[in-house]
Amino acid sequence: MEITKDQRELAAARRREFDDLQNEIAGRETGRRARFLKDGAGSDSEKKKKREEQQALTRLAQLLNDPVYRAKYDSVVHLLAEAERATETAIARITDQIRAAEADLNDIMERAARLPDGTRVYRDAEGFVRREDGSVVEDYLVDTIIWTGDEPSFEDLQSAKTQLDGLQAALDDVQGYQYDILGPARDEISDPDDPPSLSDLDDIENAIQSQMPKAVQEQMPQTSAATPEVATQSIGLPKLGG
Repeated sequence: MEITKDQRELAAARRREFDDLQNEIAGRETGRRARFLKDGAGSDSEKKKKREEQQALTRLAQLLNDPVYRAKYDSVVHLLAEAERATETAIARITDQIRAAEADLNDIMERAARLPDGTRVYRDAEGFVRREDGSVVEDYLVDTIIWTGDEPSFEDLQSAKTQLDGLQAALDDVQGYQYDILGPARDEISDPDDPPSLSDLDDIENAIQSQMPKAVQEQMPQTSAATPEVATQSIGLPKLGG
């Protein structure tokens, strides 16, 4: 499934909101107006909404006081961040490979022999001359072909097409994982109104790991889980007991 520009922008906006949320919890200055933890100028309805958001964040903070929950939350957030980075890297690499495969296929097609009407034709390993769709060229037309000796074979064409199709399928798989698995996981784990339970965190972690395409797995670091201290620093959560 191809991810649209709007979907990418929505995912980026969600990540920015989550980062702002974590920075505000940690008391970091970001240069942007506080959106979650402080009442500001605006209508009564806006202030009421902000108070409700603050109450929801308090529920998350209470959950994070539980060492078991805190450790799991840190671990899942760290895994999600690693998976998001690996997915972006995989998409970039596969996209580069697709461009190279398209160039190879175009080169094969440009070097193909042609019928008088311009139709590209290729000789296969058994000596048959075939069109790009695999149909065998009639003998009387074969006699009209001028061969140079360095034309690509029908097998060359098929191999190039198979390579390109496989890369496109891999890209679709990775983009589907990004949109269908990582996007909802980010939404759920950063929802201030309904923090995920321990069971929910287990489900999120399982989905990220079990649905991860091979192309993304290849870009994941050797250690995809961090210690609670490292994970806490990476997502900007407040230190406990201080």
